[in-house]
Parts: sequence; C-alpha cells; structure tokens
Amino acid sequence: MRKIVLSSLAVLASSLFALFISTGYAAEPENNSDSPANQKILAEFTITEGETEGESAIFLPIRLRGKEYLFFLDTGCSHTIFDASLKPELGEAKRVTKGGTAGSPITLELFDAPEAFIGPFNLQDYGEVSCTDFEMLSLILGKKVNVAIGMNLLKKHVVQIDFDKGKLLFLKPKAGKHPDWGEAVRINYHSLSQPYITGTVLKDTEVDFVIDTGAVCTGALHHIIFKEIISKNEIRTSEVLAQTASGTINPRVARIGSFTIGPFSYKNLIFDEGNFSRLGLTFLSRHLVTFDFPNNKVYLKKGEKFDKTNEIDMTGLHLLRISNQTVVHSVDKDSPADKAGIRTDDVILKVNGKNASEYEMWELGRLKQAGDKQKITMTIKHEDDVKEVSFRLKREI
Repeated sequence: MRKIVLSSLAVLASSLFALFISTGYAAEPENNSDSPANQKILAEFTITEGETEGESAIFLPIRLRGKEYLFFLDTGCSHTIFDASLKPELGEAKRVTKGGTAGSPITLELFDAPEAFIGPFNLQDYGEVSCTDFEMLSLILGKKVNVAIGMNLLKKHVVQIDFDKGKLLFLKPKAGKHPDWGEAVRINYHSLSQPYITGTVLKDTEVDFVIDTGAVCTGALHHIIFKEIISKNEIRTSEVLAQTASGTINPRVARIGSFTIGPFSYKNLIFDEGNFSRLGLTFLSRHLVTFDFPNNKVYLKKGEKFDKTNEIDMTGLHLLRISNQTVVHSVDKDSPADKAGIRTDDVILKVNGKNASEYEMWELGRLKQAGDKQKITMTIKHEDDVKEVSFRLKREI
C-alpha cells in the first residue's frame, strides 16, 4: 500500500485560514458508559429531511442581539465566519489576513467575536471571527446563510449527528470508550485547525481527508491523486458546478469503485477533483457520526443510509432561488436540459406539475438525481414566453 503525501500549501486550502486554537480540555476519569445519565447533553437541535440525507447544509439557530439567524456547521473551516450583511454587528476590524478556499485565495477581515449564542455557547468564548459574502451560497441553498460555525468553537466539544433520527447534540467531553457510538477513527489536524482522517482509495492508495460538514457532496480527491487514479484505472469523468467562498468552479467528478475508512467499506462513491481531499455531508449521512474533538476521535456507526446509491445531477441544469423564484444559473452543453431548450436566466415555474417555489432547493436537487431515463417535466418562462418541456435524466458516470 502507498500513501500520497501532499505539500502543506495544498492542505491549507481546506479552510478559510489556519490558526492554532488550544482546546484547554482536561479529560475526566474514564467511564465506559454511553447512557444518557452518564453522557450529559449540553445542547440539542433538530435537523430536517434534506439535512439528514446530506442534501443540504446543516442549519441551526444562533441568537445575536435579540434576533435569530441561521448558521451552518462547517468542520472544514478553521474559524467562525459571518455573512457580509452582519458586518455592522462586528465593530471595527482588528486585522486582515489571507485565506484559502476550495477555489481561489481570498482576503478576510478579523473581528472580536460579538455576544452571540448557539444554545448555551457564547461565541465570545471562542476567539476571533471573520466576515465574507455568502450571497451566492444563499441563492444555491435557497435560504439566507448568515454564519458558518468553524473549528475554533467545535474543537472544544463533542458533536454527535444522528442523521437517522434528525438530531444534533453537543455532549460534554468524557474520556474513555464509547461502544454505542460505533468505531473510533483517529483525527489528526492539518496546520492545527482542519480535522482529517485517513482512508484508502481502490485498496492501494492512502489519502488524508479533511472532514468537511460544510460540503454538500460525498467528497473530493486532491487533483494530483484524482488525475493519477483516473489515468491508471481508466475511469470515466464528468463535470459539476460547485460554489466556494471565492466563486463558482467546475470540477471533474468520478465514480470510485472501492473506498475504506477503518473497518468500513464503500462501493462506487462519487468524488470531485479538488485542491484538497475531503469528506462531505453526503458521505457522513450514511452514519451515526460523533466528533469527539477533545479526544481527537470521530466515531462512525452504520446508519440506515449506509448502502445508499451515490448519484449526482443528471439534468445539466444549475438553479438558484432568487426572490422566491427558481432561476436557471447555467445549463451544461449537450445535457438533457440543454437539448430540451432550457437556457440561462429562464425561470422555472413548475416541476412535474408542482409550483417550483414550493420545493426546497434540496428537493429539486433530489429530483435531478432521480435515476437514469427518469422523465421530468418543467414549465419554464423565457423572457415573455411560457412553455412546457419534458426530458429524461441521463447518468453520466
């Protein structure tokens, strides 16, 4: 077996910026019980269907100056980030820094954290925050994105995501074994902030994967690894549209025949080509996941969706939700949507007879992955012309 080692520059791109944050954690005496009486719940949140399926970012409420906003959980980000619309709440910037993303580098301002609460947790207890523009991400997800909660807060906690039950828990850290959580996998850190675990691709290539709950996808392979694996095994590829903090990108994607993490084996997962390797929500949603960050472990336990077939868009259609309208951002050339005559800036009025605005964006994404040769009907508005079109989905990989 071989392990591909990448430069620190490639790894640094996994987060907006890297800064060491000490956990300040002292382990309690060992206790092997996972019962509710012994595992104290510090905060509990409900997650919705799209989030439990790994088809949407995980959104939770945050309270800031008497108002409630949505934040999303992002273990791939080293720090908590506020949307630019909330910049007036942050006061004067302390300094400016450079940060890496899944796309191009960006410039970030750093601020003292405001008094803002996630359950019982005050952001002021977790260091600095930064600010960037989440507008495009909000249009893609179909809801206003206000804050991304990163590792400066999460690293001090045990975070359990039960995708099957639709629950997210913050648990009190406790040393010892936790058999009810599943199998433990060691967490290490890139640049002391981005958590990663090691997996094996196609039985012979070990890869370090950043665990990225901010990525609504199965995952990605660093472009060096991706190219080598695709070339060596003659694997077919396609392209997708992805949004990063620096703008949109069009990475290649491929279906990888086998992949393992610890004792778990997976078949035919779809990975993007990226500037770092990562595992996203679509992968994590196959499990009960417990991030025991203070003890540098993630526990995985097979969930109801463990063997779910992995698919991507089969329409070639990329959509945004703008002022409650579903608008075509772009259409892939020679795709089913392109051949049906759908064009950039068209407005989708209905999908399969239902008003498009009644669908969540993740529901539309699910319809676009419904299966090879499945029929989909849309009513579209092109300028002043309204017409109905039908086409069949086409699996590219």
